[in-house]
Amino acid sequence: MTGHIRARNNSTGRAALLAALAFSTAIGMALAVPGASQAQTSGAVAQVEQRRFDIPAQPLAQALPAFGQQAGIQVSAHGDVVRGAATKGVSGTMTAEAALQRLLAGTALGYRMTTSGAVILAQPESSSSATMLSPVVVEGAASADPHAGAADRANSITIGREELERRNPGSMKQVFAGEASVSVGGGQPMSQKVYVQGVEETNLAVSIDGARQNNKVFHHNGTNLIDPALLKLARVDPGVAPADAGPGALGGSIVYETVDAGDLLKPGQSVGGFVGTEYNTNGDMLAFSGSAYARHEGFEVLGFYKDADGSNYKDGDGNSVEGTGAGLQSVLGKLGYESESGHRFEVSAEQVHDEAVRPFRANIGRLTNRNEGVRVYDLKRQNFVFNYSTPHADGLFDPKVVLGFGRTELGVPTPYGSAGVTSSLSGKVENDFNLSPGNTVTVGVDFYDDEAEYSDPTVTIREAATNVGAYAQARLTPIDRLRLSFGARADRHEFEGVDGSTTDNDGLSGNASAAYDATDWLTLKAGYSRVFGGVALAENFILNENWTYTGGIEAVRSENVNLGFETHYKGFTFGAGIFRSDFDNARNESYGGGAALTADFETEGYNLSVGYNWGPGFARLTYTDTDFEINGEPGDSDLGQYLGTPVGQIFALEVAHSFQSIGLMVGGTLDAALKNNDPEAAGLRPLDSYEAVGLYAQYTPPSMQYLTLRAEANNIFDETYADRATYGQEFGNVVPLYEPGRSFLVKAKLTF
Repeated sequence: MTGHIRARNNSTGRAALLAALAFSTAIGMALAVPGASQAQTSGAVAQVEQRRFDIPAQPLAQALPAFGQQAGIQVSAHGDVVRGAATKGVSGTMTAEAALQRLLAGTALGYRMTTSGAVILAQPESSSSATMLSPVVVEGAASADPHAGAADRANSITIGREELERRNPGSMKQVFAGEASVSVGGGQPMSQKVYVQGVEETNLAVSIDGARQNNKVFHHNGTNLIDPALLKLARVDPGVAPADAGPGALGGSIVYETVDAGDLLKPGQSVGGFVGTEYNTNGDMLAFSGSAYARHEGFEVLGFYKDADGSNYKDGDGNSVEGTGAGLQSVLGKLGYESESGHRFEVSAEQVHDEAVRPFRANIGRLTNRNEGVRVYDLKRQNFVFNYSTPHADGLFDPKVVLGFGRTELGVPTPYGSAGVTSSLSGKVENDFNLSPGNTVTVGVDFYDDEAEYSDPTVTIREAATNVGAYAQARLTPIDRLRLSFGARADRHEFEGVDGSTTDNDGLSGNASAAYDATDWLTLKAGYSRVFGGVALAENFILNENWTYTGGIEAVRSENVNLGFETHYKGFTFGAGIFRSDFDNARNESYGGGAALTADFETEGYNLSVGYNWGPGFARLTYTDTDFEINGEPGDSDLGQYLGTPVGQIFALEVAHSFQSIGLMVGGTLDAALKNNDPEAAGLRPLDSYEAVGLYAQYTPPSMQYLTLRAEANNIFDETYADRATYGQEFGNVVPLYEPGRSFLVKAKLTF
């Protein structure tokens, strides 16, 4: 069929879009006027605003980043000033200045409040002989996330630089170790997918360094191939996401940020680098990595390269898992400049490449009713981003501009010489109206232009989608103990099918979150969103040149809700929450069944967490119980390949302790799942239970701070299992892609 298929109510949608633009501008201007004078003196206002603090006893260098995030200000200190100092911690609701005074009690250190935050001094400022060294921003301060502490971050799962260095992840599964509500299955990185509360990641707004990702290529490989060595942060907003998370945040959002030179340079250092190597006994994996970085007069440059190679690993029974050898190369380059007036420009280029022999169906060990062997999968993901921001702005002018282009290409030479390419050109322009600390309105517009293409020697087929959106998100603190976040966005979406027909859809989305500090140790939180997602592109290898789109394709919409609470008391934490996500008209096309197939699906369940932080160490246990249904029936991983997966009940435990005086850190993780009988209702096999335990030790000799040594023992009880998020375990003819059996890893890193 040729011609155009137009959705109804186009004029209504355009009117809604214009109304949203007017609303965005109006709310920003209206709220900006009375707060203008306050916004210019945020440091002073921060001294009188009440906030909740819960920072246990620990080394001061580790406590200051947490204080910066909880206070919503930037904290600066020279490394020599805080090195060796320890704090007794602070807990309760008070002003930032009062909390800082308690944090520094007994340290013999002083401070000075500035318009942008706080500077830690070698001696109290009242002393005439006070010494002030050149300050540097403490890593993890509030500037890393300008909206840290907002109500829409109350449920966020943030994996920062400290967690990444502690976990030493070699795959996305290890990035989220200890987080039961985030599941990653697939055995080896090329096949791994991320599921958040049972929802597959293509239903979330996923960005890398601010650039939208569109990587729905082939259901037999993962969605976003990422080398964790590149990351400085991974943040998951499960279920309810703010309007400025971007379009398509149907089940929440995932934010990945790669490292900058400033994250790696030590205080007072202008040039640095590192080289590292690691070896894993299971699969004889050998990896080399190196980086060089520098900063001079506002300019920053960074280069990074890593190569990993290896053979097939063995499962817990000692059987070789075909097609699982490491074969990953990753490259990152960044160039940045920050002027004295606070304007920052940055360009980055990143590539991750996996070219190796994989199982014929890369996310399956094998099919018992076929003899298909292995074949080459050549997967390459690229990401190019330009960012402009004013990271130290605290007034009404705090703009951000992002322009990104991402491309993922998968070549599968056997048997058809086929290739799939997805790409996304995206961008946004927004401004934070910083009315006062804890009161910000973000207004912006964004767009994307996505394509999905399949080709072989006989045919080239493509689908495309464009989207233009306008949004506003208010993050307010109307009273001392209450944080509110609410926003809306309007999107204009156009979809083009393989036959050239187009479908237009307009949609509105809204969200609201609240966090209330009922006491000094109890926080109540809730969130709700209703999201328009347009029409998702089909995966490349399902595209069919004979598809028609008679009647058009319904736009997907979702509804999300979460309720919960958190307690913090003298290092102890406990949290509980319930969640539900409902999706209507989620595209679920098939090659032979047609382009316009859709499904309704839902996930619901609850999360629990309990932990204790004793200063140099912590223990934290998380638990999730998630149900997954498609069209009112128990869902499975085949029908739900781009929808969700039956997660069931999962436990995740993480424990670590640092012996600061000798430079030793030890820890361990537990990944466990209870048997899930839900698939039996659909005539399928239940999902087996499993328990996998890992231990590690990391040593930095006090006399050789440039050297880091690490040893790991993973899956020490040699469990034969597939992660709960691994495809196909419910089906009798599928041997799933098992996780590695017992393995030992050693790593050495030299920093200069």
